[in-house]
Amino acid sequence: MLFLGLAEAAAWMISPPPKPGLPKGMFDVGPDGYWRMSPGFQGVMDNRVDFTNAVATADSEGRRIVPAAPKSAERRLLVLGDSQAFGHGLSDAESWPNRLQEALNHRGLGVAVSNLAVPAINIDQYLVRMKVMAPTLTPNDTVLVALSWNDVITPPSAQDSNRIVEGYLVSGAAGGDESAARARVRFYDFTGVLVPQFQDVKTFLDALSQSSALVGVLYPRAKAIYYRLRSHSPVTDLVAAGVPEANFLMIRQMSEIAASRGSRMVVVLLPERMFFEDEAFALYSVNGRDFPTADYQEALARPHCQTHAVQCLNAFPLLHDHYREGLVFPVDGHYNARGAALIGGWLAGELY
Repeated sequence: MLFLGLAEAAAWMISPPPKPGLPKGMFDVGPDGYWRMSPGFQGVMDNRVDFTNAVATADSEGRRIVPAAPKSAERRLLVLGDSQAFGHGLSDAESWPNRLQEALNHRGLGVAVSNLAVPAINIDQYLVRMKVMAPTLTPNDTVLVALSWNDVITPPSAQDSNRIVEGYLVSGAAGGDESAARARVRFYDFTGVLVPQFQDVKTFLDALSQSSALVGVLYPRAKAIYYRLRSHSPVTDLVAAGVPEANFLMIRQMSEIAASRGSRMVVVLLPERMFFEDEAFALYSVNGRDFPTADYQEALARPHCQTHAVQCLNAFPLLHDHYREGLVFPVDGHYNARGAALIGGWLAGELY
């Protein structure tokens, strides 16, 4: 016990663990059942290791502020997505929807970008939001659906597992007992210590790595060993079960709603660094053993884009070409300011 205590203290001095980066009260559920930022909210995202003063602001309707957006414009670009589109760890100005708006302004295009993305949600919530905003859509609108890797491989039955507890986003995998979840949140509020609940090994270790510096240091190395020793990737089972197909059926519903209003819908595939960074892909895929290509998200999505006649853009070539410039937060893994600027500028040329 003494040795572990000393090792933990040493790890804290060398590499403190990240803490949950999203402030309390940042999100709520709107009257029509969709997730949004709390209307009028302003707060700071801080995970202690990657970002510490990232200001996030919501307008009166619960949309994240896009500072460069004009007050009025002939056309609208409505962004639906999760944390990568929201700009997790980035200030309002650094998010890629705002960088996209800046690029559109520079080109003199009369388009106003609206950031409707919310961390921790999936395609089911995108569909809910699309149904709610359908009556307001016009032929001058474009809906941009930002698909992360989780969106493609999360089973529909698990997509509503996250919830808001005492003002915090909490994973449903952390336990279904609401009173226990509230107790853990209140303890975190009081002590700053995140108490993990054992639901499964991965969930437990993910949470523990945000409380223990020693686990935070050892956990990535343990995962690398696990990847090498496992007989096959769990993604194989998800693909065989038809999860990507099921998710793209919801995408198709969204496309049909947009088309019924004369609007355009475009999907952009936003891969994780475990694919577009060569070293990370070699580790995650065990040198290509578990995945046939680094651009695996595109390989899964493209046939469904074609089958359902959905326009899909793929950010993998862009990110792969520039990955040595450092496009993600080293610990957190979300796109950093450099990665967001790259994506925003690229999308401006692809969309208009």
